[in-house]
Amino acid sequence: MKRKPIVMVAVLAALLSAAAYYRYIPGQAPTGQPPLANFDQASFQQQFRAAAGPRVLVLLSPT
Repeated sequence: MKRKPIVMVAVLAALLSAAAYYRYIPGQAPTGQPPLANFDQASFQQQFRAAAGPRVLVLLSPT
């Protein structure tokens, strides 16, 4: 009976480690592709206003 709690703790630790890795380790963009950008409100407004042509803003929802 002692084996089950140890296995559960090991699985939980593995899941938490994987989640932390994906959250805190930055990814790499493929060569030839610009890296992803993190926008805050100020940088978004700057990029949006800097465009000369028509602009389209698309909001996607997972539901």
